[in-house]
Amino acid sequence: MEALPLLSVRDLRSYLRTPRGMVRAVDGVSFDLHAGETLGVVGETGCGKSVLARSIMGLLPDSVLVKESGEIRFGEYDLRQAGERELRRIRGREIAMIFQDPMTSLNPVMRIGAQIEQVLRLHLGFGARQAQERAVELLDSVGIASARRRAANYPHEMSGGMRQRVMIAIALACDPKLLIADEPTTALDVTVQAQILNLLQEQQEKRRMALILITHNLGVVAGMADKVAVMYAGRFVEHGVTSDLLAEPRMPYTAALLRAAPRLADPPHTKLEAIGGRPPILIDPPAGCRFAARCPRSQRDCERDPPETFHAQSGRRYTCWHPIGLSDG
Repeated sequence: MEALPLLSVRDLRSYLRTPRGMVRAVDGVSFDLHAGETLGVVGETGCGKSVLARSIMGLLPDSVLVKESGEIRFGEYDLRQAGERELRRIRGREIAMIFQDPMTSLNPVMRIGAQIEQVLRLHLGFGARQAQERAVELLDSVGIASARRRAANYPHEMSGGMRQRVMIAIALACDPKLLIADEPTTALDVTVQAQILNLLQEQQEKRRMALILITHNLGVVAGMADKVAVMYAGRFVEHGVTSDLLAEPRMPYTAALLRAAPRLADPPHTKLEAIGGRPPILIDPPAGCRFAARCPRSQRDCERDPPETFHAQSGRRYTCWHPIGLSDG
């Protein structure tokens, strides 16, 4: 008998207010995540990945949130029905998040150590001395040399890679069951990116923590994720075991993403294939498949009718009327 999922999301819809109208940023997303499992969420900029993360965390402000529906269950908690006080207790302690840019997430006028201590005192009730010592231990655990001295630094006194390590230390301070990492290596050079990703993987294995890794980098997903969800125009268009999905994509958008990504096996000067056209504007999305206008396999039914979700072996799901490998020939 399979264990119950740690996180279960069902038909989540988050519609946002903009000057141009209501945007259907997340529009019917469903998935399960088990303890210790990594889900990679990939897709182009603007497809709804970050809004999905903030929806799970309950961090979308009322000033922009027009409508939210669906179910988000985290263990025994129904996060969509939880009050703000209960959500604040769960956030940081049981679910933590690493944001894209640590410079905007860290308090610029507060020392690094004090920012970690604040989390420990708020969520775990640590005393001042205990929090100070634990903050130093956490900085050391994420690979920051001379951790005690660095705890007295301000964010601007650290490199981008070190600031991201601090964000990881803050996120891990309360030993959460679920960590959401939203583009955690943005703007870092390739060597530092690899260090940060290795650190996340090490910490996850050590703590048996579930991880949602949001990225546009398929290479990162291939190396870290147990499952991958491909997001396009607010929806998951393909979802399954990483090795299976990347080896044999069914959805043409997934295949297009793979062709647009560089690979080590490619000969020098290989030209990458850009995905033609633009994603639809989600104020007034098309009636049929949202990828139809950019898809080389598109037919009349694709433009007319929204595709059903089809289920294949090993839990694969995809939404496509003319999937690759099944309707060829």
